[in-house]
Amino acid sequence: MGEFAESIEMIALDLLSNLVHGNAHLRVPRNLSGNMISEYRRVSYNNRGSRHSFCLLIYMLSRVHRLQVHGGSFTVRGLYYDNPLLIRSQSRIAEARLDVCRMLNTSPLSLGILAASKGLVAGDLRLLMTNGDVLDSSLYGGPLTLPTDPEKIDRIETQAEFLLIVEKESVFESLLSRNVFGTFKRRFILITGKGYPDCSTRRIVHRLAEENQLAAYILVDADPFGVEIMLVYRHGSQSMSFSSQGLTTPALRWIGLHPSEIPALGTGAVALVAGDNKKINDLLARHDLEPGVRQELRMLQDVQLKAEIESVIDFLTDDYIPNKINRNLFL
Repeated sequence: MGEFAESIEMIALDLLSNLVHGNAHLRVPRNLSGNMISEYRRVSYNNRGSRHSFCLLIYMLSRVHRLQVHGGSFTVRGLYYDNPLLIRSQSRIAEARLDVCRMLNTSPLSLGILAASKGLVAGDLRLLMTNGDVLDSSLYGGPLTLPTDPEKIDRIETQAEFLLIVEKESVFESLLSRNVFGTFKRRFILITGKGYPDCSTRRIVHRLAEENQLAAYILVDADPFGVEIMLVYRHGSQSMSFSSQGLTTPALRWIGLHPSEIPALGTGAVALVAGDNKKINDLLARHDLEPGVRQELRMLQDVQLKAEIESVIDFLTDDYIPNKINRNLFL
């Protein structure tokens, strides 16, 4: 039986106790830091505004308990199509998944609740799966989609010297079309999470850095959302700050684009908008920022400009990436 089955049963017993008094509700932690819970959100069946959320939580807890007892996994998408009338939308069941993770203080991967993987990979990488399959990125004509469940990867084999993450699929494809592996003349792995990375992509990046001892670099847009994506890989998602173990890569090296490089781009930069400035302030309020990252965010505030990776795409493979990595120009 899985380690969380007993916790779910305790939640059920507590709910039954409340039902005796005509008060059907569940308590969902709002903020967790380690084992410290600052406050709870009350989700009640008696309240019409939260009744549907209550039903989804009960449904999700029952499915997770079944997984804990019998093993296996399921996807958010598959769960939705099992009962679309109850669930109503995939976004609602995704929210319930996160709430159950908060209640059990763990990650979706630990519970076997999976989302379809977004991550793409190319380069020197072989994934040896627990069922005997081998996913060899070098044998594919194009990029390989990362497995939905990274825990089914028994072993990762590579002769690569390092790992390079790029923020966007468009940049990933552009680098491949420009023969980045042949141009750089060093073995490496190229990965994209297509924006904000899912748990599977973050887990595989973590394993490559820890198990295969690869240096990990990241290239994102010089804007607050690009900086936040870098921080998700490095420190974890703020919405899942209660459970980032095995999903972070603290030694991740940010090679660019750095906001301090924006003045040199000339016409490649555009003005920040209100949403950008709000995001900068939100990031500056965090307590896990390294001094160099904080300084770059201040630079964004000062110049009031942002730039995309595409602004340096013409010399990205020949100059920018090799220069940053070979000369250790990272934060």
